[in-house]
Amino acid sequence: MTTKGSTYILESEEEIIRLSNQHDLIKDEAEGLVLAPINLAAKPLRILNSATADGTWIRDLTQDYAAMPHDFVGTDIDSSNEPKNPVSHQTYQIQDIQSPGLPTGGPMQKQIVSTPDDLVKPGGWIQLIEATNESHESHGLAVAIVGGIYSAFSSSLKLTKELLEWLKELGFEDVQYHDIDTKLGPLNPNLHLAKQGVYSTAVTAKSVAYYGSTLPAGMIPLTAEEIANAPDQLNVELVKVGAVYPLRIVWGWKPAA
Repeated sequence: MTTKGSTYILESEEEIIRLSNQHDLIKDEAEGLVLAPINLAAKPLRILNSATADGTWIRDLTQDYAAMPHDFVGTDIDSSNEPKNPVSHQTYQIQDIQSPGLPTGGPMQKQIVSTPDDLVKPGGWIQLIEATNESHESHGLAVAIVGGIYSAFSSSLKLTKELLEWLKELGFEDVQYHDIDTKLGPLNPNLHLAKQGVYSTAVTAKSVAYYGSTLPAGMIPLTAEEIANAPDQLNVELVKVGAVYPLRIVWGWKPAA
């Protein structure tokens, strides 16, 4: 939920399409939605999907396990896209961006783990996915802009490496991770996914560049013109050459009390 009079920068139909495209890319590369060793066919579980958007992840997993009535709860800071009439066993609710339950930047990044930890029952699992923010040649400008934004919030670009230790500090066991490289443009052999990757990245680049342009001069090591031109330049590179966008999926088990 945004504050009164403010606008959520990614609130648009474009953003929902972007997230859906990204969902397909991740599922294809990871070969599934849940990498934690959970037997989803054994018994009904209560599953929280944070940053659910329009509930694509929930609906997809529901279809994969249609015979098992899992209870899903989806939360997001923008409620405009959540299903208006969710089916049985699916609940959606707003997540206030100012509440302790939603991390922002700086030291609060650790709440990405500590807050969901409070919701994981003994014997349950947590799974997180984040960009590694590793710089590939064709993502040079994009990474520079993202780096400036992270610096503005005193946030760490190495969040995915810190997640492993944070989970262990919170008492999770069997902490593991799996790195995937989502392939964009010509690098993806699936033509449909190749186009989805270009589109989703281009939409992100526009929003990130816009926000980056509002930061104080010098915070991003690029000129105002370079920031403004970055989305178009990135899109051209993605269409012609393609790129790899690395992600890390981390999971851990909360011991039974």
